[in-house]
Amino acid sequence: MKRKIPSSTRVPKPSPVPRETLEISNRCELLLCGVLGIEEYRTEKVRLRTDRGIVEICGSSLTLCWSGEKRLLLRGFLECIRFENRPPKKGGYRSCH
Repeated sequence: MKRKIPSSTRVPKPSPVPRETLEISNRCELLLCGVLGIEEYRTEKVRLRTDRGIVEICGSSLTLCWSGEKRLLLRGFLECIRFENRPPKKGGYRSCH
């Protein structure tokens, strides 16, 4: 015989995992999930491509520690993080400001 589970005891569905997340630790370490590629990499500026656009990280002594499975870890002194919108269909990126 099947027993019906009362609605109050049902387990809630887990929330969907965001495609892109950004974590900053002590202003010297940055973990970005959802990375599709590296547009530019220098010790003072890193530009990363995501599904929603470009993430630009400026600072000094920026070092790529590891990357894989659409995740990337940078270390160095973080001074500025900028987000650029997704490109229009005709190409080119539009700056946030």
